[in-house]
Amino acid sequence: MKTRENNQLLLNLGPRLDARLSDFAGPSWSAIVSAIDGLLAGTDERCFVYGEPDTGKTHLLAAACETYSDQGFHTILLSLRELIRTNTPYCLESLEHYDLIALDDIEVIKGFPDWQEALFHLLNRALSSHTRILLAARSRPSNLGLSLPDLVSRLNQAACFCIPNGEDNADREALLLAALGRRNLDLDPEITRYLLLKGPHCTGLLLKHLSFLENSALQQRKRLTLHFVKQLTEH
Repeated sequence: MKTRENNQLLLNLGPRLDARLSDFAGPSWSAIVSAIDGLLAGTDERCFVYGEPDTGKTHLLAAACETYSDQGFHTILLSLRELIRTNTPYCLESLEHYDLIALDDIEVIKGFPDWQEALFHLLNRALSSHTRILLAARSRPSNLGLSLPDLVSRLNQAACFCIPNGEDNADREALLLAALGRRNLDLDPEITRYLLLKGPHCTGLLLKHLSFLENSALQQRKRLTLHFVKQLTEH
């Protein structure tokens, strides 16, 4: 096990996301969280999740990195969408020295054969060094339109899961209650019902909204009453 100094590195993703694997408590999330637990435990070495924008893919990757870094491992979370704007494919070299690599926005390398080749070689190096890799995109590997068949083959070897879209009431309620409980936000039942009905349905937006509510209450020194939550949610 490596030292815990500078265990987690998040680049080009803005503020650190407030998410934990325990947040993803809905029934449709159970297989995905179980697969990520297996990834971190060493049962698998690659996992691929895909889904529509704002469904919580980035939060899930951040939560996995948080969990693994808390165990003393070195993790890195990167958005290829941001990297491709400011870097060359060489920035993917040597990442296999981390214990967990989380790569977001895989779909953006469509039409960029040099980036596809760099990712293919990274996957090979990671496999040789037993580095775990968690990848996220908007579509499954075979639907990304990638031009490098060997890369598509490598991606298809990962355990692959579609992210829930947030429309299932049981999923949304379980996630909301889990995320509120972790934040120690004891809201009145009528506020919870309001958020389930009027709050964001997509997981990523819902988690961001909970952070927004919490921070607004702290900054304005107000309780999260139904009236205040309605104000923050509707405006």
